[in-house]
Amino acid sequence: MIDIKIFSVITMRFNMNIICKISGLLSVILLIACGGENSNSVSEAKISQSNQNEVTYKLISGIAFSTSALNGANVTAICKDGIGFKNTVNVSNQGKWQGEVDNSKFPCRLQVKANGQSYYSYVEREGNVNINPLTDMVVAYASNQVPATWYQSGTMTTEKLNSANSALVTELIKKGYGVNNDVDLFNVEMKANSPIHQAIQELLEAIKNNRNIKDYDALLMLIKDGNLSQLPKKVDILNNSIPMIFNFNTNACQILPALENMQQYNKCSDKVINNFIENNLVAADSDEKCVLVKQGNKVSLTKGNQTVSALLDQEQEDGMSFTFDEGELDIVDIVINTGPYTDINTYSQIGLDFSNDGKLRAVVGKSPTVAPMNCVSMEFKKIMEQYK
Repeated sequence: MIDIKIFSVITMRFNMNIICKISGLLSVILLIACGGENSNSVSEAKISQSNQNEVTYKLISGIAFSTSALNGANVTAICKDGIGFKNTVNVSNQGKWQGEVDNSKFPCRLQVKANGQSYYSYVEREGNVNINPLTDMVVAYASNQVPATWYQSGTMTTEKLNSANSALVTELIKKGYGVNNDVDLFNVEMKANSPIHQAIQELLEAIKNNRNIKDYDALLMLIKDGNLSQLPKKVDILNNSIPMIFNFNTNACQILPALENMQQYNKCSDKVINNFIENNLVAADSDEKCVLVKQGNKVSLTKGNQTVSALLDQEQEDGMSFTFDEGELDIVDIVINTGPYTDINTYSQIGLDFSNDGKLRAVVGKSPTVAPMNCVSMEFKKIMEQYK
């Protein structure tokens, strides 16, 4: 009898333990299913942490330009904590570029590399910012550093940047360059053939023709030491009695069979002539200035606000050069075509006419979207006027 009672008590205790454990387990399951008293705070913490990890990107864009658009060049940035662009940024054939930056990492130092030369700029927030020799000079003057050194670890304040911008613009105007006295060199929108474009081309040409300044990098060294007055004066090429002499690399051409309705010809690569800017040109029927620029395989002729461009060695018909007799002179013509003859919507052409001593006499430009251009050198125009 006692044994039965003891067994009943033990059994009852065993059952109670199971019930308690099951109840406890159910409570845990219900607590998890319902969220429990601490579940909201845990979820809110996770959401808050997730929000903190989200990155807001802002777009910056602009024009990268030297003597011409820096087509294909790479643009890089160093922002706060060493952060750069979200993705790789390259320059288009119009000089345009754009990239995204973490909004919390502004300001950023900017660099563009092209043809062995680098230029620098600075941006404090999203929006438009240019990169060119003038922004490069402002950075040098404001930071008192070579821009390449400043780019790696330098600092900049808005006050210094604005002050240096104003000082450079004042000096440019003093030296004869046609820029507005209140222009923001960093953030102004640069359109084709703008005064800024023109000033950059003229300044780089003046550096080349200045006996006291070895090259562009030498001028930067002077500017970073505060010698902004060493900026060379604008050279009025139109009044220069000594026109540019061109040398031709005949090894850059190969004789190809004749095309339909044409004789055999030499197809030339972009190495046939070195890069150049020729300002000693005016319209054949007026005194309007023309500018001819060759940069790599791109040749552009600009008159007023119109530009025609053609690419050397891009199509079968491109880069044709002819040599023929004109009296006692051997005349060299280089004709640059872009697009097949059969497609009038893509066909552009620039023809260059040289005298036998390597002087450019005349240039013509044709394009589907631009009226034909006929420009001549000042020297050749005087000769033409003698025979009128």
